[in-house]
Amino acid sequence: MNFRHIQSPIWTVLTVFIVFCALISSIGCTRKAQEPENKTTLTKVEEKKHWTCPMHPHVHSNEPGKCPICGMPLVLVDKEIRKDKSEPSRDETSGLEASAVQFRNANITRHIVAKKDFVLTLALSGRLVSSREVAFQIYESDIPLIKPGLEITGYASSNPGILIKGKVVGLDNLVDPSSRTLRGTAILNAPLVGFVAETSFHGKIQNTLKNQLVIPEEAVLHTGTRDLVYVFSQNSKLNPREVVLGHKSNFEYQVLSGLKEGDTISGGANFLIDSEAKIRGQ
Repeated sequence: MNFRHIQSPIWTVLTVFIVFCALISSIGCTRKAQEPENKTTLTKVEEKKHWTCPMHPHVHSNEPGKCPICGMPLVLVDKEIRKDKSEPSRDETSGLEASAVQFRNANITRHIVAKKDFVLTLALSGRLVSSREVAFQIYESDIPLIKPGLEITGYASSNPGILIKGKVVGLDNLVDPSSRTLRGTAILNAPLVGFVAETSFHGKIQNTLKNQLVIPEEAVLHTGTRDLVYVFSQNSKLNPREVVLGHKSNFEYQVLSGLKEGDTISGGANFLIDSEAKIRGQ
């Protein structure tokens, strides 16, 4: 008997069967790879909480307490870390959020930016050139603020107990290149009693600037290279904004740019807000 002819059909069948199984398996894998994912990808948010010191951000604690360095109460940092693939919008993540109780405990207040008449007070120094005439110096940056007719008040070093008043009558048109000041002249309302020629004069002058954008000094955070305020957004989150300030008078600043009328800004201990924002990486 020829075993060679008997085995040939069997091997043929086995070979066909193996190829068929491999083909079915590959088709199944291809379909599985091509099938869309029916499950909705959910955003996973992890909450990371700890307490830290606003003045010493490197201090971390798992529970409330006081800073071991300065004794200041620790503040809660509640930071959400998103694990989904899509990037959240800036409106969702930017800004510092705190409750009304936290603001109250930190002595943080709200202030609505408005326009008002800004009463500006400038210091003057000079000398008495007669019993009724005062020559004073003003910085070139203050030249637009001084004009004839404004009232001055002050005293003479030779008789500091007597308040003297007068009005500006003129300004020079040449700035001193060494001191960067301009000479002005004022006439006193009455002759100075006990006049001593060339005695020093120390005083002030006031000017009212109409319809100026003004904010309280406590709302400004000076960083050394720029001036910041924290502005409340529509969702009550706080965001820093750079401003350009003008003159300061009576604990208020004139705002030249960076804010508009109706903006709501924070006042009080803004250094705490800034420290918290830096802790949260905002």
